[in-house]
Amino acid sequence: MARILLIDDDDDLRDVTAEVLRQAGHAVNTAADGKAGLARHQAEQHDLIITDMMMPDMDGVELIMALRRAEPRPRVIAISGGSKFSEPLYLPVAQRLGVQRTLAKPIRAGVLLQAVAEVLAAPAPPTVPPPPA
Repeated sequence: MARILLIDDDDDLRDVTAEVLRQAGHAVNTAADGKAGLARHQAEQHDLIITDMMMPDMDGVELIMALRRAEPRPRVIAISGGSKFSEPLYLPVAQRLGVQRTLAKPIRAGVLLQAVAEVLAAPAPPTVPPPPA
């Protein structure tokens, strides 16, 4: 199936989500924050990146902006389950940055797997050209 990179600073949630994806037949790598996730993706390309939005070191917004410059540009699902005050802000920002899907935590396994299948079936996102020098 697909090579998926799952980035989330919640160890338990990351482990459970990775297992759900593996049981569905996907090869899954994990990272605990955006900085580690970006390094992992640069070392090994992935078909899909699932990233939390609220993380230490490099948050989801910074990660998505860095991934927009990647070649080939990966498909991204952004997830967020932050506080009731900040969560409503993160997912719309992720959408404006061009992610293929957003999901609010908690995420049921069936909803996640359906989103993964739909995103993987869609055409690959175009690469964003670098800004003029």
